[in-house]
Parts: sequence; C-alpha cells; structure tokens
Amino acid sequence: MIIILFILMITFTNSYYFWKEGIYIKTRRIISKIHLWLSMLAGVFIVLIGLTGSLLVFEPELNSMLHPNLYKVTEGKKVTYQEALQVVSESYPKGQIDRVYTPSEPNARGVYLFRLKEGEEQQNIFVDPGTGYINGTLGNKAFFNLITEFHEKLLLKDFNGEKIIGTIGFMFFFITLSGLYLWWPGIKKWTRGFILRRNANPYVRQYDLHKVIGGVSIPFLLVVSLTGALFAYDDMIFGWFGAKAKVMPPEEQLISKPLSSGKLPLDELINKAEKAVPQGTLMQARIPEKVESGTPEGAVEFRLSGSFDPGNGNVKVWVDQYSGKVVGKLDPRVNSGIMYQTWHLPLHTGSFGGLFTKILYAIGGLTPSILMFTGVYMWWYKRKNKNKRKQKIDTRAVA
Repeated sequence: MIIILFILMITFTNSYYFWKEGIYIKTRRIISKIHLWLSMLAGVFIVLIGLTGSLLVFEPELNSMLHPNLYKVTEGKKVTYQEALQVVSESYPKGQIDRVYTPSEPNARGVYLFRLKEGEEQQNIFVDPGTGYINGTLGNKAFFNLITEFHEKLLLKDFNGEKIIGTIGFMFFFITLSGLYLWWPGIKKWTRGFILRRNANPYVRQYDLHKVIGGVSIPFLLVVSLTGALFAYDDMIFGWFGAKAKVMPPEEQLISKPLSSGKLPLDELINKAEKAVPQGTLMQARIPEKVESGTPEGAVEFRLSGSFDPGNGNVKVWVDQYSGKVVGKLDPRVNSGIMYQTWHLPLHTGSFGGLFTKILYAIGGLTPSILMFTGVYMWWYKRKNKNKRKQKIDTRAVA
C-alpha cells in the first residue's frame, strides 16, 4: 500500500516526463496504467462493496418492508426498558445483552431492539413497547446481516476480512485520485469534463460516459473510499502522528463500583443519562460485558443525539450501574478533539443530511458498477483494435 502511494506521489505531477529506454513517457500515460492496473485488480470487489453499500443505506426501511411483523407497535402505555430487558433475558438465559436501541433509533423504527450474543451467534430481538412481548428475531444468517458482513469483512471474519476491505478502500481511493488527474481538462476548459459527444464510435460514447459519471462522482467516491479504508487502519495512521483516532475517557474512570443494594434498573440509569444531556434524545445503551469476580465492572454507555447530530448518538454518557453516578461524558460541542469520530461514520453512510444525502449515497454506490463496465469496454475495444492492427501487419509481412 505504501509503495502504491509512493508511486502515485511521484507520478502525480503535471508537465514532467520520465526517461525509459531513450523514450520520454508522459506522466499521464504512467497514471493511466496505474489507474487501469488497480481497477483490474480490485474492480470486482469495489463494485460488490458499492452495491451492498447502496442497500445498507436504507437497511432500516428495507428491513421493515421485508419483516413488517418485527416492527409491530401496540398502542397504549409503553412497558419500561427494564421490563422488556427482563423478558429478553428470561427468553435467552444463556445470552448476553450488549446493546439496547430505543424506538427513536433508526434501526429500531419504533420498537425496543435488543442485540444479544449467545456464544458465537448474535441475535437482534424486537420487542413491542406496548405489550413487552417479543415480536421476533433476526440472527446472523438474516439477509441484511449477511450483506453487512460482506460489506465490512467480505464474509472473511476469521481471515482479516476487515483489513482486506481497508486495503481495497485505499486502492479505490488511489483509483479515484488517478481518475481525477486523467479527467481534469484544465481550468479554462473545465466544462469539457462534462460533455457527452454524439458520436457513432462506441468507444467515444463509452469514454464520455465514463468521464462524465466519474467526474460528477469524484467527491463522493473520494469520501466513501477513504472513510471506508480508515475503519480498518485509522488507529495505525493516527498513531504515525502521535494521535488517537478514538478519544475516550480514562478506562479506569469508566467503572461501576458494587453496592449492597445491587444494580439500578435500566430506566433509572437512562434518567440519569438524559439529565446529563438536557434536550438530548436517547438512541442506545451499551451494556458492559459480565466480568469475573474481583474484576471491575464497566459503566453503561448511553448515546444521545444533541441539537445537531450527523449520526445517531454523538453525545456519549457513562453511568455507574449501581450508584447512577455519571462517570464520563463526551460531547462534540465541548470536546473538540472528537470531531473525527463524530463525523467518520456519518460521512461514510450519508446519514448526516437526512433523506436527501441517503438517496445521493444510494445512487452513488451504483457508480462503480457503471465505471467498471465502461472502463472494461474501453480496455476491450482498444485491445481488439490493437490485435486487428497486428494481424494486418503480420499479413503484410507474410505477403
């Protein structure tokens, strides 16, 4: 990856030439080759990642269409979170609940949604807030869980799938950068980058389509490719500069101190978190793992949305499970150092601008498919004509 970056940094200069076997080779030709080779190497994966990404943009909406029974909400007074938690715990005594999504969270869409781990299996438990009954579950093999697993790990969870996706993300970023160089017609002629010529030549038509769609989608592709790659490599890259990708309060601070009175009900802990963020909307609670005797228990992490939230829960509050004391808090309006972790996921998923940006991102996820089709066609067309010219030369030589 570093080698590829080094090559691009060297070749990404304008009006310079490289000497090879006595022939001057333009920078554009070098970059064109890099663009082609990287696209051939990673193109199929980029297309599949883009298509699955388009689906995941509207996962909550599509999931509710596929499984409407899971999102059933009975009118009337809602049961408490603790009551719903108790129902799920009794139904899955061997499971460990690690997340609770509130009805306000987009994935829950009006119900209580519990994420539970039972051994290697993960279950999403949907609870009707009006009755406290379980509407149903979705496991690891559910359609969108498989789509997510492919998009994030290529279904290679046990084989560094996340790192492979990150590497493909960087390759896609460099493909897009090289595409920007090849597309750029100059400041005075910038409009030429958006012209579709009416030409009977199929190569010209595919070239112009590739050029225009690529030019329009460059900002989007740069953002999603880089943010996608950083999911796997941000800790390493930030570490190069002596910084941290994810800022957290000290770990020893985020603990719960046992009391003889026992743990407080989840609703009381929620009340404490909401008081810490006035006018905030609770999105989810993250329950710490069970620990062995003598090991400090973690605090419950609550995520709330403030006045403006590019994601879904940009304010984090940690509450002691026993005393209800707030032991940690991160708020983008106060802690300026968490800007990266606040915007990283929203910039990748398009959630920061509501329905409008989600639609743009869903459409944008389709562009790699078009670019690959037009790019392969151009490569095939040039290769076919090259072979024809070679055959003619060979025929003349024989004659």
